[in-house]
Amino acid sequence: MVRDTWFGLCVLAGSANRDDVCVDVYNKARACAMCQSLFDDKRVITAFILVWTIVSSAVFCAIMVDDNSPFLNFGPSDRTVLFGVKLDTWGIWWCVAIYTFVSTAVAAYASDSIVPWITNTVQDHKTQYIPYSKWTCLFIIQVFTCYAVIMSVIGLFVALTQVDFMLIRLTADLLVNHFTTFFFLKGKTVNLRRYNLHQRKPLTEAPGSSDEEFEEIVVTTPRAEQPAGKAPAPDAMGVQGL
Repeated sequence: MVRDTWFGLCVLAGSANRDDVCVDVYNKARACAMCQSLFDDKRVITAFILVWTIVSSAVFCAIMVDDNSPFLNFGPSDRTVLFGVKLDTWGIWWCVAIYTFVSTAVAAYASDSIVPWITNTVQDHKTQYIPYSKWTCLFIIQVFTCYAVIMSVIGLFVALTQVDFMLIRLTADLLVNHFTTFFFLKGKTVNLRRYNLHQRKPLTEAPGSSDEEFEEIVVTTPRAEQPAGKAPAPDAMGVQGL
């Protein structure tokens, strides 16, 4: 379909080198369609970023190993400094490790709870009703903003001190996201056809799948005997009355 459309446009254009132009336009259209399909399929994007994460981590790990970087240390080290304090004892290391785990868990839980609420309830123009007063909503958003800015700065410095703190942070984030994601998925049903209909995109199932269940069905009920020459009057909903 895309091929026929673009070739038709090229023929109408009447270019001297029409074949070359048509091939070039068709290739560009096919590339755009491929990019669109990759963008729509979240599984492909996830596989791509997974591979990219592994490759990037391997490259930078090799660079840091070659340079004997202190970032690759595990446990206390006199080469690791956080806000001017050396993490050279197990007591200090455990304090930072526990703080990292708890802070990351709280941040992930609060973010998964408040950010969707701000986006889908406060900022969405289609949502007309809110559960709290406007001043309360403003207070929640402002407090969360201050919290996010301060914790992001502290978390950034902690994550950049040693790789073990980054792994602790990653573990806490994955654990919390595991549970909060199930909160979002609760009550949802896997149905690709209806999902595509909802997104107003072409169906990817086999031919024969249609939106018959979405078609409007007019149901008529049996009507009583009417005098000859007099038609039954429809009710307000357009369904013939008894």
